[in-house]
Amino acid sequence: MLLTKRVDDGLFILIIEATEIGVLMFVIALIGFAGYILPVPSLIWAWVRWLKTQPRFSDWRKISIFSGLVLASLVGFLVLVVMEKNAGNSGAPDLSLVPFGFVGSILALILSLIGNGPVRLPASLASFGLAALWFIGAFSA
Repeated sequence: MLLTKRVDDGLFILIIEATEIGVLMFVIALIGFAGYILPVPSLIWAWVRWLKTQPRFSDWRKISIFSGLVLASLVGFLVLVVMEKNAGNSGAPDLSLVPFGFVGSILALILSLIGNGPVRLPASLASFGLAALWFIGAFSA
């Protein structure tokens, strides 16, 4: 039998640790997938939805979404700046802008979740994806 009740054998503890490591690896892979897949299509989707929305600035919640969308777009541009800055670098990557990108994407996520309207979902997905991208980028370097 694979699972035993005897803890002193060490087999039971090994199975628990392997399961915890497997779950952790799955979560890291999910965050990485979100960071690489979500930002660009979600930003495009959000801007298209925003341009089709009428009226755009009718209440404070739509202004909150717009602020989150603009901030997420700026954070996305910051990703391009960091990529260009580190493209010719053969040594360790420069991670000086990572805190700004991560905090900016979290703030954009909060602003887009506070808001209401058809742009809320794509703006939130873009902000979450950018936060995941900064998170994975900081720990993989």
